[in-house]
Amino acid sequence: MQGKGDDAGKEFGRFMVNSTWGILGVTDPAKDRLGLEVRDDEDMGQTLSVYGVGNGFYIVWPFWGPSTLRDSVGLTGDQFLNPLTYLRRWEIYTGIYTLRVTNDYSLNLGEYESLKSSAVEPYTALRDAYLQYRAKQIRE
Repeated sequence: MQGKGDDAGKEFGRFMVNSTWGILGVTDPAKDRLGLEVRDDEDMGQTLSVYGVGNGFYIVWPFWGPSTLRDSVGLTGDQFLNPLTYLRRWEIYTGIYTLRVTNDYSLNLGEYESLKSSAVEPYTALRDAYLQYRAKQIRE
């Protein structure tokens, strides 16, 4: 949707390999065995930005963390595009989502604390860091 044809082709190839050879996506042979990697994760917030939607206001959501109005609307779009959302048993979706979030946070444990301890104004520092990070993701 962002006009990145090469990345879309790689992503489709990864999907085909992982959904068949990867036991319905449980494993990642596209990356592990074939070396098919996508540069970055893309989301609907980035897609909206490509189409000219501005950041809007900055907000910090409980459990989801920092965001902007555009990225919050994009999260809603991401949920509709996520196939796990359509599982009949919500327990399975909740378990998979909780595992993913816990894994992501465990890999970045000390980053927030180090930012908070080194900043004069932690809220402003986190906001600026988030906005710069998202701007970099959108450029790539």
